[in-house]
Amino acid sequence: MSFPWIRTIATTALVAAATTACGPDPQQLSQSSPTPTTSTETPSPTPTPTPKPAGVADLDAKTLFAKAKSAVLAADSVRLRGSWVEAGEKAAIDIHLTKTGGQGTFTIDGSPIGITIIGKTAYLQLSEKFLRAQGKAEKDTPAEINGTVALLKGRWIKLNKKDGDFQDMIDLVTRETFVKNVFQPSGKLTKKPQRTVDGVASIGLYDGEGTLWVDSRDGRPVRIESGTAGESFGFSDYNRLKAPKAPAPASVIDGKELGL
Repeated sequence: MSFPWIRTIATTALVAAATTACGPDPQQLSQSSPTPTTSTETPSPTPTPTPKPAGVADLDAKTLFAKAKSAVLAADSVRLRGSWVEAGEKAAIDIHLTKTGGQGTFTIDGSPIGITIIGKTAYLQLSEKFLRAQGKAEKDTPAEINGTVALLKGRWIKLNKKDGDFQDMIDLVTRETFVKNVFQPSGKLTKKPQRTVDGVASIGLYDGEGTLWVDSRDGRPVRIESGTAGESFGFSDYNRLKAPKAPAPASVIDGKELGL
């Protein structure tokens, strides 16, 4: 499993956002808590279908891994949350993936940024805390920092550049590219003994780099763990999230004006 890909992409995205935030022209969207203007946080009335009683414990590692990958693609929605330490600072992600779009919150040292994907359109938002922290790090004057915050508070940037600084972040919040890049064994897959993970009876699939724990009933991914203590990403909320909605037009800034 490409655990490092998730971590590296998320970290790169945060660095790119920091660089953009500290540019001569304010280029970010700020909000005290960058919750995208979507309804994804509210579970849909339809509960997650009850897994079939027939388990998957007897499947070989390769077949079980393929089943786990297919389960993510087949689900109407899934949530991924995790954290790790980067350069001494805690980083975290909270990603919602659906068939028509996705959204994510990326946090470094308590300062979050948000991204929403609707089809092929991406919107970026930076929190006020993130903007102020980056402005301070770049030794901007208080007036410059306040100007950036005043201009971009509560706003979203519509990204226009394909394969730009934020393309990797977009890939991470797009279901198909997420699955393609994450569900790649780094080595030969071997099964680990069954144990309870996040309250779910799970089977482990180890590839020499990390372990993917899957539900022993239906093969759905439950958690990815790296070889480093404290680094993991959990899967949850299968079929319980609504697709994201685009931000209100009045809150959107065209990224072309900012070189994005």
